[in-house]
Amino acid sequence: MSYLKVNYVAAVNGQTHFSIPKDNISYVIAGPAVAGNASVDVFLKQAPVGVAGDALRIQFGQAAPAAGYSLVDAVSEAWTSNPGGIVSLVGGIPLTLSATGQALTFCTITGVTAV
Repeated sequence: MSYLKVNYVAAVNGQTHFSIPKDNISYVIAGPAVAGNASVDVFLKQAPVGVAGDALRIQFGQAAPAAGYSLVDAVSEAWTSNPGGIVSLVGGIPLTLSATGQALTFCTITGVTAV
């Protein structure tokens, strides 16, 4: 089974990341702003046990990535990439760029909630 792995910028309840089985993902869309910051909703085919919602909201620590980059595209590409592998990592999304276009800082993931 393949997984989509999402690392937190700082541990949440002692956990440094969470994983979603790729075959349980139905689709990915932009979520609403959470405390003024961007989010991405990952809709599941089957909700986790004990959770009423059918999606996981990935919360970012920024309002938006650098111009020309998309948080939804980054999560979608991680979901569809590495088809024969075990784990695909969401990350490396530029937040600020140098004058030459090189990434200087990256978007961070601060939490996840069931919605």
